[in-house]
Amino acid sequence: MQILQMTKDSFNRPRNLGYLALAMFGIAGCTRTAGEGGVTTVQGKVEVEQRIVITNPSNATVIPAADQDVYIAYGDRVGPDDRVRTNYDGEFAFYGLRPGDYTIYVYSEDTMPSSNNAPDVAILRELTIEQGEEEVDLGAIRVYEDI
Repeated sequence: MQILQMTKDSFNRPRNLGYLALAMFGIAGCTRTAGEGGVTTVQGKVEVEQRIVITNPSNATVIPAADQDVYIAYGDRVGPDDRVRTNYDGEFAFYGLRPGDYTIYVYSEDTMPSSNNAPDVAILRELTIEQGEEEVDLGAIRVYEDI
């Protein structure tokens, strides 16, 4: 009669269980941060307000911003993580995002009177994607252009 049978794998079993427990603890303790790999789509539209004199809004025309660069930064990162271009109607979308904080931005001419030949300024939209959200609509983002 055999009461205990020892095999080569018998000595590895406790160590394997330890690795499994550690892996399960590590997975359960992970928090996913903002970025790609989710199911949420962020969409919006960019409009250009064209002014004859950049500081005078009374003579402005608003049109869709075709082929405008739109940037996204994940969480509190410094630089852009992705970039898309608007379509002919000024619409854009970022696909497959996880829950977290994001900053969407585009560049516009500076509207300050003393900013002749000044560099463009960023127009920001900050948002938080909640768990389970499948679509976030930012609406219109307006940039300015002197014509």
